[in-house]
Amino acid sequence: MVKYFLTQGPFAVLFVWLLIYVMKTNKEREGRLQDLLDKFSDKYDVIIAEIRDMKEHLPRRKE
Repeated sequence: MVKYFLTQGPFAVLFVWLLIYVMKTNKEREGRLQDLLDKFSDKYDVIIAEIRDMKEHLPRRKE
């Protein structure tokens, strides 16, 4: 049993370390992505407001 843990232990430790590392970096990346999406959504609201304002100033077509 000790021999089994000595042969498999380093791989298990490496796997757990790699899993934690990947999860941590993904969390950081998702946080940056969420910040970027929040900035884009703020700009989107500004653009929509500007388009609505422009539509109010344009003459309406008679159909």
